[in-house]
Amino acid sequence: MLGWIETSSPEIVYDPYPLFKRYPAFIADQFEFPVGGKFGEGYYLSQRFGVENPRFGNRFHLGEDWSHIAGGDSDFGAPVFAMASGIVSSVGDFGGGWGKVVRVVHRIPELGGEVFYEALYAHLYSIEVEPGAMVQKGEWIATIGNADGTYVSHLHLELRTKPNLPRGGGYDFNKENYLSTTRFLASRLAKEKTISEDQFLLNGIN
Repeated sequence: MLGWIETSSPEIVYDPYPLFKRYPAFIADQFEFPVGGKFGEGYYLSQRFGVENPRFGNRFHLGEDWSHIAGGDSDFGAPVFAMASGIVSSVGDFGGGWGKVVRVVHRIPELGGEVFYEALYAHLYSIEVEPGAMVQKGEWIATIGNADGTYVSHLHLELRTKPNLPRGGGYDFNKENYLSTTRFLASRLAKEKTISEDQFLLNGIN
């Protein structure tokens, strides 16, 4: 693990905006899935975005859970890749239901300007990047874990339209400022391959 784990804080936060200002051409204009290669092959959504979970009072799932189709802990230690170019805004080890977490802020060109989104990767076994790192699309940033045995191994991934929100609990009655990563990536990869959320569900559920 990284040296910061020896500090009293479970998290180190980095302000990415001065770097974005210094490198105006550093944008997220190409995308890929964070597991299973560019198109997420071999993985499925074990819990998709926005579903109500009775275990958490029927709150909505604010992220997506990605698991290997072989099941169990078959993906434990598998690589997690940055879904686009961005700057690592924090790394932390919170234990409990979160485990190790990496956040990456992406500057995305949009019609008439640009927007900043943040991807939160959680339940990690290891973190392979430092806070403030400028990562490229497809760069190995972490490995899949199980939050110290709290879950069967999988990647919990959230895509937030407002960076630096509180970590939260992964579930809430309000989905504002959160997006389905699969739908987002499908729209960006549409010219290369037709992708739908349904293709990542087992037996049409999850």
